[in-house]
Amino acid sequence: MSLVELMLASGLLLGSSAASMGVWNRVATTLQEHRVELEQLGSLEAEVQALEARLRDPHQDPLGQPLSCEEQLQRLVARLENQPPQSGVVRTLEMPAGVDVLLIHLQAGDQERRRLYSPAAFGGCGGDPAGLPAEAPAQAEDPAQGLAQGGGNGAL
Repeated sequence: MSLVELMLASGLLLGSSAASMGVWNRVATTLQEHRVELEQLGSLEAEVQALEARLRDPHQDPLGQPLSCEEQLQRLVARLENQPPQSGVVRTLEMPAGVDVLLIHLQAGDQERRRLYSPAAFGGCGGDPAGLPAEAPAQAEDPAQGLAQGGGNGAL
């Protein structure tokens, strides 16, 4: 093997090795980016699950008195502000003027989630906690008459 052939073979080996290292570097970088993105998504989803569990808590004061939508939102905001989000998650609470809703914005890195919460969607505001009217309609004494009026439970 001559010196020229040896130099040419060394150059090809060096070039192909450099190209392979570049490909491996790009693959490793991409995998690391995906791992970070998955960790961010996992943090966000865990925070969303915890947040939704808090939103489903009863919306009454300790004495059992029903609250208005505005009072429910104020108590929820106070409760959420006292409970910090999971590490790596930034939570922003916004109450648009004139509407009884809470906009919750969660962000972890480049990933974000938004939730719009309305207390009326979870059982009504200021009414019975179960969302039922304060007074049930009077039942007809005759079940047949109640069915004719569209009421009753269907039992005769």
